[in-house]
Amino acid sequence: MQSFDLPRRLAAEAIGTALLVATVVGSGIMASSLTQDTALALLGNTLATGAILVVLVTVLGPISGAHFNPVVSLVFALSRTLTRRDLPAYVAVQIVGGIAGTVLAHAMFARPFLEWSTKERSGASQWLAEGVATVGLVSTILLGVRFDRKSVPWLVGLYITAAYWFTSSTSFANPAVAVARAFTNTFSGIRPVDLPGFVAAELIGALCAFLLITWLLRTPHRGDCIMNVTIYHNPDCGTSRNTLAMIRNTGIEPTVIEYLKTTPSREEMVKMIADAGLTVREAIREKGTPYAALGLDNADLTDDQLLDAMLQYPILINRPFVITPMGTRLARPSEVVLDILPDTHQGAFSKEDGEKVIDAEGKRVV
Repeated sequence: MQSFDLPRRLAAEAIGTALLVATVVGSGIMASSLTQDTALALLGNTLATGAILVVLVTVLGPISGAHFNPVVSLVFALSRTLTRRDLPAYVAVQIVGGIAGTVLAHAMFARPFLEWSTKERSGASQWLAEGVATVGLVSTILLGVRFDRKSVPWLVGLYITAAYWFTSSTSFANPAVAVARAFTNTFSGIRPVDLPGFVAAELIGALCAFLLITWLLRTPHRGDCIMNVTIYHNPDCGTSRNTLAMIRNTGIEPTVIEYLKTTPSREEMVKMIADAGLTVREAIREKGTPYAALGLDNADLTDDQLLDAMLQYPILINRPFVITPMGTRLARPSEVVLDILPDTHQGAFSKEDGEKVIDAEGKRVV
């Protein structure tokens, strides 16, 4: 899968947050202009927000991760999915993007570009609601990424749609969105003086969710259980060799399947690709294979046709796929495998090219 450099990832985060806030604010303005019924206005605001989240997470997720939320970026930095040196930049562009979204919504409805909100949102019940909303959102994302990555856009959109209605705060669950909504004196606004309570509740909620899900998904250390790990391996591939060595560095001896000699069945391939959150085309290797000669770059080919080619020519199967009780991954780059392995490193680890992955204290290098 294509990787994107930091400037493009930051651009995706800024654009996504701006469009999210423009939808929240703009749909609130539209709803309140069409009806005096507060419940109906909230319903319109809710449906638009849930829908745009599905769209934005789907289309921008492959570029930046589609956080659009400082506490989500914080949690991913704590889990080392986002490097900590990138965290400040993510948060900054999310906040700037959010304010730009308010400006955009106001411009579309011929309002002053920025105006302080006078809508009161304060009190212990509101702060509790924001904490609960954020715990639910972050937990949904972390569990979705672990168990059904392809469904994350829908999970996020549906969760926020529900949380609008079961929380008294209408589920901001996002400091960048909260800040942006302080600049709109409309249906979706929040007084600036109420921001600190909301942001504090969101931060506490995110940290609680991180601790809860980390505990919930914790894999027992070596000696507590035996983890069954399978790697579809090609010994001639450096990435595959590095991945196998990383698995063994956790104290686990995996089942090694040299797939060029023992090709997985069609059913195994379909399940493995789906569990890894990939499309069939994303699971095909192009370099050093008959990909071009077989005309597999034809976008009209079906998944079944692509699978036929992979099973006939196993060299087309990208490598290495790794399956553990914690999930399935195509370990490219090889350190991706650490996301589905227990944190039981037997010592420092470096790749064949000298790149350090695990330091002397057994911690993942980011």
